[in-house]
Amino acid sequence: MADNFFVTAVIVSHDGATWLTESIAALYSQSRAVDRIIAVDTDSHDNSVKLLINAGINVLQAPRDTGFGDAINMALETTPAISEKENELLWILHDDCAPSRDALEKLIAEIAEQPQVAFVGPKLRGWYDRSHLLEVGISIAGNGARWTGLERHEHDQGQHDAPRQVLSVSTAAMLARRDVFEELGGLDPNLALFRDDVDLGWRARVAGFTVKCVPEALVFHVEASANERRPIDVSEAFLHRPLLLDRRNAAYVLMANASLWQTPWIAVQLISSAIVRAVGFLLAKLPGYAADEIGAVGLLLIKPADIFLARRFRKSHRLLSSSVIKPFIPPRLSQIRTSWERLTDLISSWLHPVHQVNENNELEDFGGAASYSDIGLIDENFDELELDSAPIRSRWKGLVNRPLFLALTATLVISLIASRSRYGSLSGGALALAPNGAHDLFAQFAQSWHTVGMGSAAPTPPWIPVLGVLSFITFGNVPLFLTLLFLLTPPLACFAMYRAVKRTGLTPLVSVLGGVIYAFSPVVWNSINQGRLGTIAIALLAPAFLSFAPYQAITSSASWRKIYGLALLSALLAAFSAPFLLLYTCGLSAALILRLVHRRQEISETGIAKFLMVANLDIEKRLLASSLIPWILNAPWSVSLLVHPTQILHDPGFPLHNATSAWHIFLFNLSGASGVPWWIFSPFILFAFVVLFHPTFRIHALFAWAIFGCAVALSSTHITGHGSSGNYWSGSLIVFVEIILLGPALKILADVIPNLRKSSVGAGHFVTALSVLVALTSISFTGIWSITSGSQSLVSGSHEQVMPAFVASLATTDARPKTLVIRQEGPELNYFVSRGTDLALGEPDVVVPMPPELEDAIVGALSGTALTSSRIIGGYGIKYLFVKNPADPNLVRTIDGIGGFTRSSSTSSGVIWRVLAANPRVAMIASDGKISTLPSGSIGAQGEVETIGKISLGEKSDSGWKLLLNGQPVEISHNSNGVPQFILTEPGAINLLHDGTKRRALVSLELIALLAVIVLSLPAGRRRSEVPIEELV
Repeated sequence: MADNFFVTAVIVSHDGATWLTESIAALYSQSRAVDRIIAVDTDSHDNSVKLLINAGINVLQAPRDTGFGDAINMALETTPAISEKENELLWILHDDCAPSRDALEKLIAEIAEQPQVAFVGPKLRGWYDRSHLLEVGISIAGNGARWTGLERHEHDQGQHDAPRQVLSVSTAAMLARRDVFEELGGLDPNLALFRDDVDLGWRARVAGFTVKCVPEALVFHVEASANERRPIDVSEAFLHRPLLLDRRNAAYVLMANASLWQTPWIAVQLISSAIVRAVGFLLAKLPGYAADEIGAVGLLLIKPADIFLARRFRKSHRLLSSSVIKPFIPPRLSQIRTSWERLTDLISSWLHPVHQVNENNELEDFGGAASYSDIGLIDENFDELELDSAPIRSRWKGLVNRPLFLALTATLVISLIASRSRYGSLSGGALALAPNGAHDLFAQFAQSWHTVGMGSAAPTPPWIPVLGVLSFITFGNVPLFLTLLFLLTPPLACFAMYRAVKRTGLTPLVSVLGGVIYAFSPVVWNSINQGRLGTIAIALLAPAFLSFAPYQAITSSASWRKIYGLALLSALLAAFSAPFLLLYTCGLSAALILRLVHRRQEISETGIAKFLMVANLDIEKRLLASSLIPWILNAPWSVSLLVHPTQILHDPGFPLHNATSAWHIFLFNLSGASGVPWWIFSPFILFAFVVLFHPTFRIHALFAWAIFGCAVALSSTHITGHGSSGNYWSGSLIVFVEIILLGPALKILADVIPNLRKSSVGAGHFVTALSVLVALTSISFTGIWSITSGSQSLVSGSHEQVMPAFVASLATTDARPKTLVIRQEGPELNYFVSRGTDLALGEPDVVVPMPPELEDAIVGALSGTALTSSRIIGGYGIKYLFVKNPADPNLVRTIDGIGGFTRSSSTSSGVIWRVLAANPRVAMIASDGKISTLPSGSIGAQGEVETIGKISLGEKSDSGWKLLLNGQPVEISHNSNGVPQFILTEPGAINLLHDGTKRRALVSLELIALLAVIVLSLPAGRRRSEVPIEELV
């Protein structure tokens, strides 16, 4: 098609010889010939200049640090415009792009009849994958991201072939009207490389011009600079880092072109998005890219004059408001959706890596073709073939072929029915009350002093922040999360075990059967009904952990990333189960010791020091790291287990008194209050013997029997907690036994059953039949029980407050009185100190013993042997005694007669006495003996004292308590009953606090260690220069 335009093509080359040959050939093969070609080479170190000269192109030489815009201006200065300037077009080309044969013709056709169109650009596709779409016009997001509007790895199928108006087009094959280009001032010299195209398009838009993309014009582009295929040598490139320059220029474009009132919000977006991306790069182990993100914003901030000058220049050329570009700026929702899709694609590619192509060019693990191109040539008679119609299947038959769906649906329905009394804010059994929000859990974890009982400085167990993080699923609503957790535990357990068993190579149907057996095991339902949060967490997490077979994974060939990942998962399990932490550490330590014993001769020959320096200790290092990391990540709680070993026996929550006999454990049913009846026993006892007598899986059986032995031995151990006592709950250990046994048992049965048809009736038939019968019976009976009497569990959504209302109402007054709660549990009399409210999650786990003086006074008061008990009890700030019904009449008469206690009321809840000599929590005792109340917060207190005396603190003594008098510290002391006190030598302002510096430091170190292990367990990212060029699509 004839036109009246004069086209000047300008090529800028910089070490582009790899692609320049094809670029030159594509330029000379255009259906509409270029009228003038000029090249600018920026001191290339390859043979780019030679290639250009041999092609008959006039080449201008420029310094190596010349920017792209400066190179274009150099070319224009040496090529005077034609007399009719409006008819001259500039075709700006990169040395790594190759236009299709009719690209220039299509571009000219679009610009010819539309004088308002200043710039047009082609559709860009990849150089190596030539069906991959790169751009059909470009824009910029509010956070500086380059926006193409395309999906990740989107391929060209003609879906974007209609010409469209865009904010800008790439300078790779941009066709521009020369007069408009020069009128706008060309490319900004401050944008030596990257984002100069977006800036030019933005300036053209506000000057009243139009920019269009012509998808029919096609150009293939390498994006060599962005993909780090060649060095970045422009003078503006600090440290010659492409990402740093790109991010800096993106911020520059936004700050220089946006409306003045938008710049503060844009600055906030730039800084926040830079931080987010930097964190992402750190997680991907790319600290250089992370530094680029932060440094880009810094480079712009230290030179604000560049922004002011750029805005002044643009203001002189602006005819329209910046709002004209609003239609071309991507909506925030689209940005979020695209970011989410890229994140999910990244996670999916990590979890499910692309199958490798083998040497025969066949995809592994796939029986079909990888794409239509793999089918080969299609016979021309293909359309004439008579194809058999696909058989029509009913929906019911389709469901039969989806056993996992059926199993999960049935399990969910049963759980919904069984949970009819467990909707709402759950509590009861071993489960304490849940706080309203996740922030309460995080605050509790960071606190150095817990106002529970007589106070405690014990470290909060690490499962508290884990639960807080998980509650983000319900937007921080902890009660809602717990409700969903208890409701979904059976189907989640079914799915977790299905995935774990399927990894062993079993068929989907057998794997589903294993999931159902596990989900309906008595220990899972006992944990739900009794509020065993720790066992529930173990039941859901342990299948994934044991499916990695840690006793096989820790080998010299195992990558350190796998070791860190396994240690991270084991630390998560240990947070919910201290016995697991101990057994896991003992197992790995034993393996480490055995390896060192096996190498004792080598150690004796070389010496310990030389052995540690020169010997191959790959496995030993991995074993040591795997055993230590869970302790480090759970510190300081894990360290407290070493100081107080009896805490290892405590599961999360209250200890419960169960009348479970030892022989119940042999049925794998711990039963107990509201638990599965003992006569519904689990098939795992049969599985234990089946696996034990099978030579292939004997090691699994020995592990299982060892853990089972620990569970039996500990089951008779009596433990006490906050106002409760009971037997050790071995449910978590039983869960591990079941997981270890289930996979091998199913594999044995799956191998044996097909062979039974060919053999005569024998022991194998009876064992198999018995195992299947017991498994089906256990599943059926557990399901029936759960939806009938099993719905009446200790855990419920209706909470009955223990404390009387008027006592609870005093909990937030200045005096902060405490109450001694006494209740009869079977033959035992338990008591605990309450602060007016029932205990929340995690608080039972930090309770420590009372001061011995207070303990003796309480025992004396209840037995009637200590006449001065009321004075000691009151000195610790305990104002009330509450005997919960059913109250023992003898106990009531004893308290009435001992003196120092006045009966306050007697209700259906119990009997209440007031302690006559009770002090407030923080009491000012003047030198004349007068006692006054200092306003007290939940932990600290502040106030003014007008006389000398002493401050009495009704808490357990701890070195963390500090009191400042007029800004000066006062030394802590104790009275004759062990009550902490501070002697005041002058009146003035006081500030009582508990010093949490040590706790905050330990929490900070724990978070740093956790972040380090997470980063080390994640797959490492690659710099773009490290990615093979064929993968850059």
